[in-house]
Amino acid sequence: MQRIELEVSVRESQGRGAVRRMRAQGNVPAILYGGGIEPLRLSVSDRSLERALRTGANALIDLKGPKEVKGKVVLVKEIQRDPVSQRLLHCDVYAVDAKKKLHVSVPIRFEGKPVGVEQQDGILETPAREIEVSCLPFSIPERIDVDVSNLSIGDTIHLRDITLPEDVEAVADGSLTLAHVSAPRVEEAPAEEEAPTAEEAAAAEAAPAEGESGDAKREE
Repeated sequence: MQRIELEVSVRESQGRGAVRRMRAQGNVPAILYGGGIEPLRLSVSDRSLERALRTGANALIDLKGPKEVKGKVVLVKEIQRDPVSQRLLHCDVYAVDAKKKLHVSVPIRFEGKPVGVEQQDGILETPAREIEVSCLPFSIPERIDVDVSNLSIGDTIHLRDITLPEDVEAVADGSLTLAHVSAPRVEEAPAEEEAPTAEEAAAAEAAPAEGESGDAKREE
């Protein structure tokens, strides 16, 4: 997993007014917690934070700044964005302990095109897009690659079928379905109307037409 550096400063002022001024200056309020420390209010450049987030959800970040954060390695745990502009509004970062395992969700990358899709017109279904794992911070994989090229129609890959990197354990049950190739969906043709029997046809012919009286029918 790639590591990056992020310059931060400690926030002294509090309150909505101070936060608005901070954002107006191009900074984002953040909270540092975990690692046996008291939560610490931080300020970070929104551009720098955006660059860090593009590195990946589980990227380890080395904080740079005052002594309170010196040597801290963190994971971004939660971000808040404006629902319209998508501008960063707030960020929570978690200080990791290099000797303690933690739970993180790692994205899955499916590789190859299944035989059941290329040759049998099947449909690849991937209900799981990430796997929750337990591992040490510096063992977090960037992604989990899953080869689906050998799947035929009806074949399934479960969590227990894949090999995870060394020192990485899955948290979910091994029966979790990661990928499955299903048969092509066939649309049912509309039901055909049954032809009337001879008796039904004769009765319909003998019946008066709509809007025509029985007397008029007899006069004909």
